[in-house]
Amino acid sequence: MLKQVSFAVLAGAMLASAPAHAQVSLGVGADVDLGVDVRVGDPYTYKGHRSGRWYAYEEPRRRHRYYEAYGGYDCYKAFQYTWHDGHRARYDAYWCYDEGGRKYEVSRTRAVVRIR
Repeated sequence: MLKQVSFAVLAGAMLASAPAHAQVSLGVGADVDLGVDVRVGDPYTYKGHRSGRWYAYEEPRRRHRYYEAYGGYDCYKAFQYTWHDGHRARYDAYWCYDEGGRKYEVSRTRAVVRIR
């Protein structure tokens, strides 16, 4: 029993430390290797946009207009490609400026879409 538990823990640790590799199991004892290495957390480019960076849909204009719904000034919508729960994803969120002119992401406005 102890050997089985130790082996399971060791196998789990090896899987967690190894980079993800795309593989399809056919369920009949044959695996098909797609040959695509996907390392979670590595930067990537999707539709011309580099991951890990926010992009505004439209260039934010500083008019000092207050948006009560978001609690900030000159709010705008932006997106980012990133990793979410081990999958490539796109974040959409609203950003505003505070009284000091610093940008911040408005809480509870982020939407997450998984990329296939």
